[in-house]
Amino acid sequence: MDNNNSVVIGKINKKKCYLNNGKYGHYITYDTKNYKVPEWFPPDKMDIDVAERLIEYKKKMSELWLDDTKKPKANKKEESSDDEDDTDEEAIIKPSKLKK
Repeated sequence: MDNNNSVVIGKINKKKCYLNNGKYGHYITYDTKNYKVPEWFPPDKMDIDVAERLIEYKKKMSELWLDDTKKPKANKKEESSDDEDDTDEEAIIKPSKLKK
């Protein structure tokens, strides 16, 4: 892994963390995964603390995004209670209103 484009910036949980310069900009490699460094962040300021925060942030965003896409879409009838009539005239377009 140590080539001309990789620099070891430290260890996180006893695993090496690398700063790399690739075709699409700088990125961090940790535990066989790559994490893009924002373009606005100067790579010479990258240290192990910043790398760890960036990795944790990217992991959290991935988890949140995956959780949102895996949630089943709720059925409107399941959300409303039996006591209420939640029929919204604007939300339901009746065929008779379309033929004006």
